Parts: sequence; C-alpha cells; structure tokens
Amino acid sequence: MSLETDNLVDYNRFNLVEFKNVLLQIEAKAAETEHDADGPVAEFNLLRNAGALELVLPGRPLDFNEPNTPALLQILKDVGKANLSVGRIYEGHINTLYLIHLYATTAQREKWFSGVAENGDVFGIWNTQDQNGINFIDQEDGFEIRGCKTFCSGATLVTKALITGNIKTADRDGWQMAIIDMDKILPTQIDKESWQPLGMKASGSYTVNFSGYHLQEQSLLGLPGIYLKQPYFNGGAIRFAAVQLGGAEAIAEQTINYLKYLNRTDDPFQQLRLSSIMSAVISGRLWLEQAGRNYDAWANEGNHDEDLIAFANMTRVNIEEICLQVMDNSNRCVGARGLMETGNLGRLFRDLTFYLRQPAPDATRLNVAKFFINNPSTFHEQYL
Repeated sequence: MSLETDNLVDYNRFNLVEFKNVLLQIEAKAAETEHDADGPVAEFNLLRNAGALELVLPGRPLDFNEPNTPALLQILKDVGKANLSVGRIYEGHINTLYLIHLYATTAQREKWFSGVAENGDVFGIWNTQDQNGINFIDQEDGFEIRGCKTFCSGATLVTKALITGNIKTADRDGWQMAIIDMDKILPTQIDKESWQPLGMKASGSYTVNFSGYHLQEQSLLGLPGIYLKQPYFNGGAIRFAAVQLGGAEAIAEQTINYLKYLNRTDDPFQQLRLSSIMSAVISGRLWLEQAGRNYDAWANEGNHDEDLIAFANMTRVNIEEICLQVMDNSNRCVGARGLMETGNLGRLFRDLTFYLRQPAPDATRLNVAKFFINNPSTFHEQYL
C-alpha cells in the first residue's frame, strides 16, 4: 500500500510510519469486517490510537486553519484504499469537524474538539431522510426531536452525530443542524434491517429513529439554512471523491497482483488494460491534487465561489468515470475466477459500485456545462 503524504510531519500524536501500518492492518481485516455485525470498531480504535481522528484540529498536522487540503485528500484516499466502508465513516467524521470549524461558537468548538482529542469521539453526519424526516419541536426547556434519518453510516460506532431537520421558532426557521449524543439513543432505535446493500455493508448505514430525544439550544449548530451555504456544500464533494479514488487504487493494485499470481503480466492485451487502469488512477490523483489546491486558494476568498464549485463538480464526476473505467478494465483482466468470494476484488467491486451512487450525478454534469457556457473567459483564465 502506498501513501503519498510524505510532506506530513511526525508530531501531535500522528506518526506517519505508524499510520501506514494502521492502514495495512485495516486492509488486512476488510474481508472479515464486511460480515462483522459490530462494524469497523477495531479499525476506528486503530485510527484513534494513531491520532487520525484529531488530525484536522487546531494545532494538529492538517489543521483546518492552514492550507492542508491536498494532504487531507490524500489521507482520505488512502483510508478508502484500505477499506471503503471505513473511509466513508472517516470522511463523515472529517466533514462534521469541518462544519464545526466553520459554524460553531467558540464554546461549542472547544467542547466538541476536546471530545475528539481527549475522549476519541467519532463524529458522523447524516442528512438523508424519507417522509418521516427530522423535526425539532420547540418546548419550554429546549427541543424534542421527532423523526428518522436514513443511510446513517457508522450508526453503531459514531459517538456524536450531526443531523439536520426542520425547525420553526421565533428566532429560527429552516433547515437546522444539531449535534446528537449517540449514547442517548437506544439500540432499539437503530434499525439494522434497513441496511441490505449490494456493497459497503461494513459501513453500517442504518436508519436511526431520533424521536423523543431532548435537545438543548447549545447543541444547535449554526443558523438555519447555513448547512447548504456555498461554496462549502458542493465544494466538499472532493472529500468523498478522494475516498472513492482510494477504492479504485485498491482495485488496480489487486488486479496487478492477481495477474502476477497467474503469470499473465506478459500478455500484451493484459498490459494494454493495465496501462488504461494506471493512467486513470494517476489522472485521479492529479484531479485531487489540483482540487485541493483550488479549495485552499478559493474557499474563503469570496470571489471564486463559482469557480471552486465548478472544479469540485468536475473532480467528482471525473473521478466517478475513472473508477468506472478502472472497474471495467479490471473485470476484463481477471475474468470470472478473479471475482470469487475467496479473493478481495469481489468485495472491492461491490463496495465501490455502491459508493459511487452519490446524489444528482447528471445534474452535476449539467452544472459544469452551464458554468463554462456562462463564463467563457474562465476556460482561459483559471484552468490553463
């Protein structure tokens, strides 16, 4: 397993050599974890002990206050390469900490960040819901939650969850974020039978019923509607795209290893497919690197929001195409024998196929086209 984040330094409980070993252990457990009812608990203990959960906090190696996005995307990619389900939950943890960084009060930030640094809290972010979605009901001593969230990745191991829902009071009206203590959610409120996916089984993305949970004002994060604020909302797609590319890299590596095992690497047709696979993977790395640089340069600058969103959208859809291309060529390389349950490729194909199904892929492509139609000079000024 490769890790390209050699620019990281070894301090604040994050040791790069130790982290590489942790990823190797996570990778080795992936087939077993897929069928573990408890999910990747051991994997997150490893990440916790390596300091990976607190990596983006103030003063840590990838502090959100510094231009560290390219390195963060590489970390997300490498966790995804080790296990896509672990990468999905870890990306949710990082995403939540970023929203706290952006929108929390000083007191909230200190409380929730110290929970990660001192207690090893794992954060999750759950926005998807069906018709029985979340409402925050105003009461004299706070709020009562009614409703459910679906696709709650890591529901049984996340300790603090960011959920969104409708709120309507004299001071607040709209789509509100709130942080939930998951130790107050009963096991019977987590519907494990709701999660019967093709892939990403180990992510434990169950339906959670939050009805009856009592919420205090200080647990509300930011103002209503700010969750959707741009460029952060669409711009954040580069993080899950990084995890997805990690899955493609794992498939590429496993494909080469399988062909070596069969002594088929001298076959010119296999070499042609491997050339396409590795060209696609390297292209994905370049997309991530530039997306990270653009994010650091533009996210808080204020004058390039549309540029940032357009490039993030392009990164997302291009990495999706890269992953599909890698899977197609790998499939042709290994044939039926390479997809048996005794190997790793079947699980990797299932996981990546499922994880690529993110919301509104076609609308995202249309938005890219509309951006360049409406901003023709940008093609020359920003992207060349």
